[in-house]
Amino acid sequence: MSKNADTPLRNKESNTTSKGYERAGAILDVARVLLANHGYAALSMRSVALRLGVSLSNVQHYYPSRDALIEALLVQTFDRYQAGIDERVAQLGKGARLELFKAVIDYFLDDLRDPISCGLFFEISALANRHAYAAQIFDKMMTRARKTLRNLIKDIAPHMTPRQCEIRGALIVSQMIGTMLFISDARPRHAELKGLLQEANAAVMRIAFAA
Repeated sequence: MSKNADTPLRNKESNTTSKGYERAGAILDVARVLLANHGYAALSMRSVALRLGVSLSNVQHYYPSRDALIEALLVQTFDRYQAGIDERVAQLGKGARLELFKAVIDYFLDDLRDPISCGLFFEISALANRHAYAAQIFDKMMTRARKTLRNLIKDIAPHMTPRQCEIRGALIVSQMIGTMLFISDARPRHAELKGLLQEANAAVMRIAFAA
């Protein structure tokens, strides 16, 4: 796989038009849904073209191969995830760090409830076992989440050692991924698990700040 997922897009002069970027984005949106709902095996250049109602050559004009398409999709996923965190940081600024911590946790849990986000997470984590670029992006996503939480914990509880903050950040990411198995809107609902989301939030706070 190439190192730059969006190289095919940047190298084509015709793609610099608004229409070109819109079409490239539409291709990625279709690929995202296909990968999340039907898995890697169902994601082909032809299947994307059929869903989008364009020719195969049209898709290949923007993404010459499935590898190029997958790489661009992974970058888009990471960028969206990054933007979600940055948006909450910008909204709350440098004050009220505990409120920012809660907002970031809410963002993570809300996103993990979404069937597309949930399906995409599982597919990317599976791809990470087979594709070097997917492994790189997946690690960036997990590291970004862990470090965001680590930094907030450190700001809120400065008495904690750097190692404590690192470990607690990692444990919270693990906690939320495990919670996703039960809170995703794509999963069956069980009456005995009512209130799980609220308890998950409380568990995160205990992991983060309990003595």
